[in-house]
Amino acid sequence: MTTTHPAAHHVAAFRDADSVLRGPLPSEVSMAPVTSGTPVAYEDVIADTGQEFFATWACDAGVFPRVKDKRGSFMYLLGGAGQIVDTDGTSHQLAGDSILILPFGWSGHWNITQTVRKVYVHTTPVQPFRPGVQPSVFVSAAELSAGDPVAFDGPDGLCAVQTIAPGIYEEAGTSRPRFSYVVAGEALVTDASGASQEVTAGSSFTLPAGWSGSWHVRTPLRTFDVFSTRSQGTSHE
Repeated sequence: MTTTHPAAHHVAAFRDADSVLRGPLPSEVSMAPVTSGTPVAYEDVIADTGQEFFATWACDAGVFPRVKDKRGSFMYLLGGAGQIVDTDGTSHQLAGDSILILPFGWSGHWNITQTVRKVYVHTTPVQPFRPGVQPSVFVSAAELSAGDPVAFDGPDGLCAVQTIAPGIYEEAGTSRPRFSYVVAGEALVTDASGASQEVTAGSSFTLPAGWSGSWHVRTPLRTFDVFSTRSQGTSHE
């Protein structure tokens, strides 16, 4: 846990496991331009700060190009199948319980063969940017089962998986926003005002910059975390 600036903020947003894994996604998202098929995407917006965007998303089969020229994208894939293909032809097979990162500067295309559902975070990068076209980053389910990787650390933010042992932990002022999906475990998260939220496997939540409070981790808590670059100086443990 990170302890920096003392301040008190509530959990900014929360979705329970049923909402994230199986719940309706009320907002339709255009996938144009589309090069094959008729993919339709829907999402449930968890948080939109203007600098970061956090949502659950699902899209039908189809092929569509994308260019990441405004922001970076960090994704935990919940299910589905297909490929992500970089401009240079490098491809990754998409599957549930894997991580996909399309950094600022990436270009390529999606080829979805079975409806993909994911939680994802868009972030606004800060300079200095990495030069040239950026490759995608993919961490397979097998790689995730072998450890807790730092998947990406750059101008878009920090993306990592961490496991926290049972116990009570105090946190006094996060220095930058955190967006999390709970892979496994359960905990009670209580902010400095005393307001509490249960987090369990499948749920998603955010902690804004300056959040203070405590974590009562009941069973080993494993989370997929994205730390925004909006404030600098966060260490990740």
